[in-house]
Amino acid sequence: MVGRNCWSMVTVACLVGAVGCHKSSNPAASSIPVITSFTPSQGLTGSAIELTGSGFDGTTTVSVGGATADWKRHSNTSMTVTVPDQAMSGVIAVVNSLGSGGSTSNFNVIPTVTAISPTSGSPGTTVTLTGTGFTGAQIVKFGTGPAANFYVNSSTQLQAVVPLGSSTGPITVTTNTAGVQLTATSPTFTYSGGGVEAPVLTSFAPSQAGTGDYVVLAGSGFTGVSGATIGGISSYFSVTSDTVMSVQVPSAAASGFIQLTGVLGTATSAARFLVTPTLSAFTPATGPSGTLVTLTGTGFSGATQVTFGNAVASSFIVIDSNTIKANVKAGSATGVITVATNGLTCSSSSNFTFVPDAVNKPAVTGIAPQKAAVGETVTLTGTGFTGVTKVTVGGADAPDFTVASDTTLTVKVPAAAAAGFISVTNALGSDSSPSLFTVNPSITSLSALSGKVGATITITGTGFSDPTSSGNSTLVFGSGPNASFIVVGPNTITATVPAGATTGVVTFTAFGTAAASTDTFTVLP
Repeated sequence: MVGRNCWSMVTVACLVGAVGCHKSSNPAASSIPVITSFTPSQGLTGSAIELTGSGFDGTTTVSVGGATADWKRHSNTSMTVTVPDQAMSGVIAVVNSLGSGGSTSNFNVIPTVTAISPTSGSPGTTVTLTGTGFTGAQIVKFGTGPAANFYVNSSTQLQAVVPLGSSTGPITVTTNTAGVQLTATSPTFTYSGGGVEAPVLTSFAPSQAGTGDYVVLAGSGFTGVSGATIGGISSYFSVTSDTVMSVQVPSAAASGFIQLTGVLGTATSAARFLVTPTLSAFTPATGPSGTLVTLTGTGFSGATQVTFGNAVASSFIVIDSNTIKANVKAGSATGVITVATNGLTCSSSSNFTFVPDAVNKPAVTGIAPQKAAVGETVTLTGTGFTGVTKVTVGGADAPDFTVASDTTLTVKVPAAAAAGFISVTNALGSDSSPSLFTVNPSITSLSALSGKVGATITITGTGFSDPTSSGNSTLVFGSGPNASFIVVGPNTITATVPAGATTGVVTFTAFGTAAASTDTFTVLP
């Protein structure tokens, strides 16, 4: 075999008198290699290919189908290449220091089968074939029967499984590269019959189950089973005997057919297996119509309906057998989320809180009672209370309110409330009560429990209202005359002890309701 690079062998070759293997026989590259033609177009490994072209001077590497080949340069335009053992069908490439050039068409490696092991066997036996040119193998036959399956390990080795119904005779390997089919024939393989059978699936039970449960299969040929799927999802399985096996429903399983795979073929159930759905979690837990809710569980493939709290069907997308994304439909209600799939249903263990949509601007038509103390409940009647987001009493925010229906709302009077109107707000607007609401006052403390006439006292409490707007608020010390005072806010009053004031409780009256201090104020001389 000629060396791949004559430059590396020039000293030895010239000592033994080799012809044409000296420096002048492979001068420096003067141009990039170009292959214009080669012959033959196909051949066995070890055979010679004659190349014609240009730029072969200074050649450093030659390959056939990507495998490095031995070569001999005859001139700048002629070269002989030996097909290497590892070659596959493909282009021929020549490389020198200036670049590389490839053939415009493939050289096709004719496959050969030089040995088989074992030389005999029954269906299901794996046979190793040794030879050349196996890359691109598309068909392997035992006699006239296609192999149950085969795998190409390399260009020189492949493994094939003996099929049922084979016959004694050679094994053939057919390759196909760019539409060119070539066939190799092996030594005789002796078919002994018997062996494993192709799987047959006749029944399974139960017909539906949840993930993690086991399904028992009945049939034949289970000994050679190498894989099982439920609804196309790979599943764990256990073979009890050639006629009985069990398959575990995987967490990602989808309802569908059960399929078994063996070395001699596949078997598919006649009926579909149904995965019992479960709904384990959802987020968010609350929202109005249009909210996108992610549902997590099992067995969602094939889902036909998702509802929130009632029978109103929402639009949804099944992401996979464990995930659904659903948009809450207008008209839904607070309650459990239900998913229906393949005639089976599952529900969440907790409620989804539906926030009704605001459909009208609010209108307050009445309040009852007309006056109340801080912390007491007032009922509002009207329309458009659906979706109310804010309530104020006398201008003070009242966070503690409940929308009982679109026409009824209850609110607790906040500590900062003063006489004024009650207002409600939703997404479409606001409205206030038709009549004034007054807060029953209360006095909780005095800044001083004694003082002379003219002294300023700070009074703390709730429900204080400014008398200048109504003229009906008064404040007295004991049984004395009305004192002058200023309502600083709904919780604070400053008052001046008047001449004629007497020792006793301090009393504040607003809108006909009086509030007295629990402590006695003493008027000093």
